[in-house]
Amino acid sequence: MPVVSLSTFRAMLRIDFDADDAMLSFYLDAAAAFVERHTRRKLSLVTRTVVVHEDWPDSITLPFPPFASVTAVTYKDAAGATQTLSSSKYRINESVPLARVEFYGDLPDQHADVPRIAVAYTCGYAAGAIPHDLQLAVMRIAGTYYMNPEAVAMLTLNEVPFGARAVINNYAVPTLSAEGLDA
Repeated sequence: MPVVSLSTFRAMLRIDFDADDAMLSFYLDAAAAFVERHTRRKLSLVTRTVVVHEDWPDSITLPFPPFASVTAVTYKDAAGATQTLSSSKYRINESVPLARVEFYGDLPDQHADVPRIAVAYTCGYAAGAIPHDLQLAVMRIAGTYYMNPEAVAMLTLNEVPFGARAVINNYAVPTLSAEGLDA
């Protein structure tokens, strides 16, 4: 589902013809990707996996808010087989800017040579739950693409319309190192 409907975007731009709909949709998608990249938030629900190659850490941070749910926590057991960790062995801490899986209790032994913990989780905004100011930021950026295509060939955050830049900065979350991130 798109971040903003094409009809809403057309109304904002006061466009009453459909000849440019394919280009408008393209600009909306590009603007949404721009906002996701600069806020490090997912604007639609997606499943992500964080992989850690170490023995049981105290916690694993889940990038790309907003957090929705954990699908599974898996690990390599002493024999090298993939196992699913019981949900009674971890809790989700959502009281921090980026949700964390916190481990506790007696945790199972992992494979000595190849420790590996994978957390599959769902993140992003559910349909209809994207804050209006983020939707407006997407539309302002897409509108800039449409109205001034030659001026935004290499759009950077400094060239984004002021109102959109303020919203992006307000929703931006901390950057994590690439360590531990999979697809």
